[in-house]
Amino acid sequence: MNTIKDFSLQLALITTAIFTFQIFIAGRLERNNYVNIILSVLLGLSILLCMSFPTYISANVRLDIRIVPLLLGTLYGGLRTGLFLSAIIILYRFYLGIDLGLYSTILTLLISMPVIVFFQKNFTKAKKRKRINIAVILCIYYCLVGITVVSVLKGISFKVLQVQFIYILITTVAVWLFTSLNETINEVLRKNQQLQADVKEAEIAFLRSQIKPHFLYNALSSIAALCIDEPHKAGALTIDLSQYLRSSFDFKQLDSLTTIEKELELLNAYINIEKTRFGTRLVVEYDVDATLLDIRIPPLILQPLVENAIRHGLMSSLRGGTVQISVNQKEDAVVSFAVVDNGYGMSEQKREEILKPGMNKKGVGLGNINQRLKLLYGTCICIESAEGKGTRVFFNIPVQPVKQIGD
Repeated sequence: MNTIKDFSLQLALITTAIFTFQIFIAGRLERNNYVNIILSVLLGLSILLCMSFPTYISANVRLDIRIVPLLLGTLYGGLRTGLFLSAIIILYRFYLGIDLGLYSTILTLLISMPVIVFFQKNFTKAKKRKRINIAVILCIYYCLVGITVVSVLKGISFKVLQVQFIYILITTVAVWLFTSLNETINEVLRKNQQLQADVKEAEIAFLRSQIKPHFLYNALSSIAALCIDEPHKAGALTIDLSQYLRSSFDFKQLDSLTTIEKELELLNAYINIEKTRFGTRLVVEYDVDATLLDIRIPPLILQPLVENAIRHGLMSSLRGGTVQISVNQKEDAVVSFAVVDNGYGMSEQKREEILKPGMNKKGVGLGNINQRLKLLYGTCICIESAEGKGTRVFFNIPVQPVKQIGD
């Protein structure tokens, strides 16, 4: 009974370490150095605790289930984690004294670890059921190697053999249990991430679907207004619109990215449409860093902002005004976008309202763009405005393109 109790204590210590790790990486399926360091530290601590509370078979024979954290750490953390944990075992065993136990520990690791590391690559590529089988087989292999080494160096009695059988049974069941639980948790996390990605994709698709019909409605209204009095301008406007649509719908997927250069081409086509309608009342100025034209951004992210500046900021006044569009590198890894107008401006209450999704039922609104930025980058639109002076709408995004949704 004492043997079972001692092994149960060791299992409890390992369980605490492993589930602490699972809580830490919840939602982070990617493996990086930081995560592997945490894994190594927690499993290393569990190895030390297991070796500190062993099961004593006799004065010279002691057993612990260090193989469980050692095996799990090597299979999930890789070669470096396995070497780190092996070093902990050897150093701690050396601290306990130079005896046959130290030699048997070193020999067992020297024989077992190359095989475990070799199968680690297969374990990484395997699916859930095969991973569990690999872990269990490697655990039995390690235990048999350990028993063989101890038998050669120390000899073995029937009593020791009985305890060794219990030891193999407990370690095998523990490895099977922990590997199964770990794989189940990772599977749940993967499904949850995929579900979140699908929700994001559907929401972004919906937001983009709002923008294009809204823009087309306004563009066609402008063409219709010119058809009777200025048919030549209406024809030129139709050509601009066709060029815009050719580029605008050139996306293979709803979550595709475009370049700043293409976005500016679309924006220029839209501005030509508006200039044809509003004439000299509309002035547009650009401040664009030419080195940023190849940076990838979400499509149709600027046009709605410029449209709001023109229609609600400038054209609400007979005198019109100026829209300034700037794209510049703010920091090493950040691009800053800004749309500034010297139009009517807005109150603080109005600024808060227009960023709320669905507030502008007749159009797209800034809330739409704000939602897309939050979903893709975790950033948001900022608005600075004063009534009678104008409005500045700006946001920042990373230089590197966002990872495609669902990848």
